Amino acid sequence: MDLELRPISPDDGPVLHRLVSHPDVWPWLAPRGEDAPAAPAQCAAWARRDAAHWELHGFGKWLVFEDGRPVARGGLGVTFLDGRPEVEMGWAVAREHWGRGIATRIALAALDEAQRIGLRGVVAFARTENAASLRVMEKAGLRRERELTHAGHPHILFRHGERA
Repeated sequence: MDLELRPISPDDGPVLHRLVSHPDVWPWLAPRGEDAPAAPAQCAAWARRDAAHWELHGFGKWLVFEDGRPVARGGLGVTFLDGRPEVEMGWAVAREHWGRGIATRIALAALDEAQRIGLRGVVAFARTENAASLRVMEKAGLRRERELTHAGHPHILFRHGERA
């Protein structure tokens, strides 16, 4: 099945909440010490930030649809590592769609988009115990670079292409 990708809009908070609030999904996204499930207001703010990112940079995160149904959030975003801007690719797949290759397809679409807009390289990182996301990075052709701490958790950083 083909995936449909569309930029996240400021009104997509409820859709994001449905995608990421599952107790098996949210812990991978939440900062350390944030044990409560994702709140609707949190996801509404997330959607507004994602939409503003598109306005500012001309690229960003997508809502991902399969057969007209939302299944994930993913794409590109500017982040800072070691005080330097980098473009990060990422994904969050709704729990009921895990294990179907959607994250890998999002990662490959993000790499295609990065190439299309002329980026020299992108990074991706996941918590050290998130074997599924680490495997997606490998399948997408990224190379392991190093360990780092992000959002209070140990992560592994992968890179495709050159440093920003």
